[in-house]
Amino acid sequence: MPTTEEAPAGLVRPEFGPSAGALIRRHLSRRARVALALALALVAAAAAVLVARGDGFTQLEHRSAPVFTLIYPAGQVHRVAPRAGELVRLRAGRPGLRVVITARRHTLPPYRGGASGFLPIYADRQTGPLAAELPGFRARGDGKAPGKSLAGYVLRYSAGPPRRRVLGMDMYAVPADGRRDGVLVRYRQTNPPRPLGPAGRELVTTTRKVFRSFRFGLDRP
Repeated sequence: MPTTEEAPAGLVRPEFGPSAGALIRRHLSRRARVALALALALVAAAAAVLVARGDGFTQLEHRSAPVFTLIYPAGQVHRVAPRAGELVRLRAGRPGLRVVITARRHTLPPYRGGASGFLPIYADRQTGPLAAELPGFRARGDGKAPGKSLAGYVLRYSAGPPRRRVLGMDMYAVPADGRRDGVLVRYRQTNPPRPLGPAGRELVTTTRKVFRSFRFGLDRP
């Protein structure tokens, strides 16, 4: 009688499909991927914690590196899902008016001396990339970031057509002199074609206070 050729050890003839070991490995691989995705989602959810302050404001605490806080009125400003590369995204608006505040990790190039001397030069260099990104870009000034708990610098600019003007502020901040790993806090305000009314002006004032509330660490007054 003809004999059936045996498959080499560890291999299975194609007509019999994957081996049991391969099926187990495939199953475990899928489970591992699902577990990893769930773990990453939990880490992302735990990174930022909202704390009610009892004064009508919410304190957003980003507790993983970089550790920082932002304070905002939850009735007017809303936390929304961050986009790629963002740690935090806040949004507010009225008909025709939109304001978005974001925070993302930002690493400065190597520098010598204090950040207060380097950041103005660095911020000025960012006008080129911003002009390439935003049609009608125009630098409108710069200056030291508010607050004493960080080394930071703010670049102010506008862009877009006159009837849909975008006003922006980019704050480059590090926790202390000599540090390179910091945060870029960005404020973008898109105006309606008509002048802002009292409610719109009030919202702009509020959101700019939110932008200026950024601090490293969790200790806040």
